[in-house]
Amino acid sequence: MKEIGIYVHIPFCKSKCYYCDFCSFANKEDLIPEYIKDLNFEIKSKRKDEYLVKTIFIGGGTPSYIDADYIEDIMHTIRKYYNVDETSEVTIEANPRSYN
Repeated sequence: MKEIGIYVHIPFCKSKCYYCDFCSFANKEDLIPEYIKDLNFEIKSKRKDEYLVKTIFIGGGTPSYIDADYIEDIMHTIRKYYNVDETSEVTIEANPRSYN
């Protein structure tokens, strides 16, 4: 089985930093539920049984800005539709001021 890593982009932030060149949006919290729904759909549709997921990186934006239930939902979807190694590394980009 080929080993892969998965990157999940969460483009939401409390505010847009002047130095940030990444796709991110402030004051768009109303879009979060639909974004997560569509993201989970894409995760399911890209399913590949021949891969073993060794790393999962959740970046952004500020992924820690959204509700932790959304992160849990994303991780559940990845684990359900992909072969995730039980020793895989999972990393989430966070701002200490935005833990939910």
